Amino acid sequence: MIKTSNEITIHKPIDEVMKLFKEQDYFQHWQKGLVSFKNLSSQTGQVGSKRSMRIKTSVATISMIEEITQLDLPHLWAATYRTRGVVNEQCNRFRESVIKNNNSQHKVTLWQASSTFKFTGMMRLAAKANPKVFTSQTLQHMQDFKIFAETGKSVKTGDYVL
Repeated sequence: MIKTSNEITIHKPIDEVMKLFKEQDYFQHWQKGLVSFKNLSSQTGQVGSKRSMRIKTSVATISMIEEITQLDLPHLWAATYRTRGVVNEQCNRFRESVIKNNNSQHKVTLWQASSTFKFTGMMRLAAKANPKVFTSQTLQHMQDFKIFAETGKSVKTGDYVL
């Protein structure tokens, strides 16, 4: 098992962050490895809803199933990701804060993400041999989302889409 936690500050108010975070059409702009996704549930974005995803990693293209397990937006979004040999329990917490600079102030969103990776079979060996493959992916998506949210620039294409 591998546990990891990351935190990042996005210089946008929480309502703007949530609008981008929830919108499926934007996933491709902040998830570089996303090849495709398909909703498996008629109700999307709800607890229990599932989505199949194909993700290109540095090693291979993998298929996984995402299931939303907890939802209390704008403050909590949790999901479980399953692929052969790996279960990733991902919990995302969001909190708005105000930053004051001289005579001005602006709202920011603090995003804390924690992941627990559980392995079976050959993936146990892969995780022991190179745990960073698993732990670095969440932080990379968070950094890419920050760029997209703050600038409107797609980290996948380099184009401005917002």
